[in-house]
Amino acid sequence: MSKTTAQPIEEQKLPRYRQRHYCPICIGQRLIDRYKMIAKLGFGAYSTVWMARDESANTYASIKVFVQDERADSPVTNELNVLRKLKECPSDHFAASGARLPSEFFQVEGPSGRHHCIASEPKGCSLWDLQDVFPGRRMPHQLVANIVRGLLGCINWLYLDCDLTHTEITSQNVLADLSNDEPFAMIEREEAAEPSVPIMDGDYPVYHFGSARTASVAQTDWCMPDTYRAPEVLLCVPWGCQIDVWSIGMMALQLIEARNLFNPIDYAHSQYVLPVAVAQYISVLGSPPMWMIQESRNPDIRALFDDQGRWTSEVPIPKFSLEDWVTAIPDGQDKEDFLRFIRRVLVWEGLERGTSTDLFAEEWTTSGLR
Repeated sequence: MSKTTAQPIEEQKLPRYRQRHYCPICIGQRLIDRYKMIAKLGFGAYSTVWMARDESANTYASIKVFVQDERADSPVTNELNVLRKLKECPSDHFAASGARLPSEFFQVEGPSGRHHCIASEPKGCSLWDLQDVFPGRRMPHQLVANIVRGLLGCINWLYLDCDLTHTEITSQNVLADLSNDEPFAMIEREEAAEPSVPIMDGDYPVYHFGSARTASVAQTDWCMPDTYRAPEVLLCVPWGCQIDVWSIGMMALQLIEARNLFNPIDYAHSQYVLPVAVAQYISVLGSPPMWMIQESRNPDIRALFDDQGRWTSEVPIPKFSLEDWVTAIPDGQDKEDFLRFIRRVLVWEGLERGTSTDLFAEEWTTSGLR
């Protein structure tokens, strides 16, 4: 964790900060006469996250304090509803523990009104931050295989037992677990000696559920992080739980290679460039099925192709070889196993993609168990 001196409050720099009504929290403050705030762990568009001492249980806790937002369709309301649902789902699935669930829901009053809060068991840094430990931010593929295997099991539970699609599985939304509380005790000691604001980049929960959707209902909205977006979402056709498998594949590539397979961002203007995105996807996946073009709800997608499904945009389709792009795994059986795994993910149609059950048993996915 990096440290900054306790000067500006980071979330105040976010767009529309004032409209979002963050709850002001001070280190040393006690919430509901139980949680003493020790250090700030991070912030996002709709919450701040703190490490606290649970004085009732004499242990540490992570406290997520949401912005004041009671709208029925807000990410805050959605996440709270999803978490309450998950708490009621069957927990006998072997991978149910992969979802980080709150130990307590509570509320606090702030200047703008009531703020919902959740307390959870604290975890370590995000996988995104963990990459800094490794040379060139490239994680060993055997370690990534273990992570992927756990995530595949978890989304299997989310889909089968909870009827949920996550939609935002990324390296920033998955945390490394810790074997003991010593890192938290160290933060507490350092905070007492020299007040500061430890910041953990990215979203703190193992799974950020603010954008989760019902899995059994065909969805049509635009979603997912730009560099992880599944092709069925990109082409604006109905999508389902298969997009989580796609996200896990994108995350595996990013963790192993320390770069994104797709990056259609105009950083100079902070814009997602749709024709560039579609061209990049075609270079990797080949031409999309004709039905996806014809049934796209976005006329801008249909305008990129002629009546025969041929690419007509001025944006060139890049030349691409997956074998050449994957350089972190040496040539040999391990690389062949990984390429076979990832090719089962890299398909246009969600229903043609490998399922979480199938991919769980792939040779590469089990390589970390050897």
